[in-house]
Amino acid sequence: MRPLRLAVMLEQALEVGGGFQQPLNDLLWLRDWAAKSGNEIVVYSPYPKTLDILKEFGVAARLLKFGPLDHVFLFLKYCGPFDLVQIALKLKSPFERALIRDGIDVVHFTSTSKRHLLLYELPFIITIFDGCHRDAPEFPEVRTFGEFERREILFGLASTKAAVVIVNAPELVDDLCRRYAMEKERAVCIPFSPSTYVSQSTSDAADDEAVLARYRLKPGYLFYPAQFWPHKNHMTLLAALASLRERGITERLVLCGSDRGGRDKIDAAIRAYGLSDQISIIGFVESAELGALYRGAAALVMPSYFGPTNLPPLEAWAVGTPVIYPEAFKTQAGDAAILFDYDDPRSLADAIVSLRTDGTRERLRAAGQLRLAQFAEETNAGHQQFARHLERLKHRLALTAR
Repeated sequence: MRPLRLAVMLEQALEVGGGFQQPLNDLLWLRDWAAKSGNEIVVYSPYPKTLDILKEFGVAARLLKFGPLDHVFLFLKYCGPFDLVQIALKLKSPFERALIRDGIDVVHFTSTSKRHLLLYELPFIITIFDGCHRDAPEFPEVRTFGEFERREILFGLASTKAAVVIVNAPELVDDLCRRYAMEKERAVCIPFSPSTYVSQSTSDAADDEAVLARYRLKPGYLFYPAQFWPHKNHMTLLAALASLRERGITERLVLCGSDRGGRDKIDAAIRAYGLSDQISIIGFVESAELGALYRGAAALVMPSYFGPTNLPPLEAWAVGTPVIYPEAFKTQAGDAAILFDYDDPRSLADAIVSLRTDGTRERLRAAGQLRLAQFAEETNAGHQQFARHLERLKHRLALTAR
């Protein structure tokens, strides 16, 4: 039986943060799987910078951009009736034709890609990180100007048409089955893993000090790495710091991440609260610097509204940094985080204060390592299940004409 030729799509830019790092983890596992199983992967990305990053890991990738005609196909696909024309004329998008020319058997999207709508002949595997447009539709980034409707089209078709659906939490499987009638046996749960850049970074005092000095930081700050979206809930964190200062407690905060339209409001709030001397906003940072920034922190504080899982807690646990995290995501955190109500600044302020009690940091470090080990076992089980699905696809596709 000939090898399965799997296209692996990395469509998230580095600036997306966790949305780039987790697909990178997936790709590195697929590279090893292909080598052991005698199958083949072909990696594609629309970003030249991603190709350069992959070279650091010994992965050769091909540039495949989203062309104008692909955009036309996609627009018409959203319109609905175009399906009838496309089926009648057997039209293929330039994107799909390029993959067929490369001899691809199956397309693996490492994110919830709109490009799956361009596939009429090739089967595909989709990754769904969350269903937050349903969980919290009040946020503009998942609601306005047709964004909610666009996501419904993507999620509805992806979860029912995909040969395999990769998710990161069991509760997301339940949500997709309930909301979109996904077949449960097609789902594979592979939990998030810490970024390779963080988990494999070594604790070198001089190197860490150099990174902190570059941003004029001293150890002991609270750290929140997140893009500036409204749902990231920076405002509650600022209100919590203001509340602490009223109690005579001054905490330093370091924010990093690219601006997604919420930065101006955050800057205004910092000025209004008079917190300018307590907060450092260092913008987007290189992946190689994240380990040092986590190690320099007294704690990761993450008040995000979106879940059910997030990458930063795993990265913090990987380097022994305590985690302060929303109670809504207790399923991910277990007992390895101080929990708080993400709608209540005082609850967050109390959580920050409790970090300083004797023995808390040591307990959280130990619990974080245990939680990581539990997720590693679940990830290994998920990878084994995914490998079985890939072998099943290989067998079935061998029965059909190429």
